[in-house]
Amino acid sequence: MEESRNEVEKRVTEAVTSGVTIFVTVVVTFVITVVVLKFVWAWVIVDLFPGAVSQGLISANLAWLASLKLAVLVSVLSGVYPAFTSAVKKQF
Repeated sequence: MEESRNEVEKRVTEAVTSGVTIFVTVVVTFVITVVVLKFVWAWVIVDLFPGAVSQGLISANLAWLASLKLAVLVSVLSGVYPAFTSAVKKQF
């Protein structure tokens, strides 16, 4: 009975640790991505796509809301990899 209880406690601790690690990764990635996208967009996009910017197909300046939306995508994708790898490790 005690061994079973310790095993359950160990599994819960591992799951919580993994979840917190993934959450922190997602939050840190989100914050960094928002800042990087907002301040690097005008420099990179104008250099990569000057014709599209001059024609108005791509905005030369990224709005904060658009930066937040792109950061959500990047941060969620950054959380998928650790979640997937920890799930695979538990299976094998």
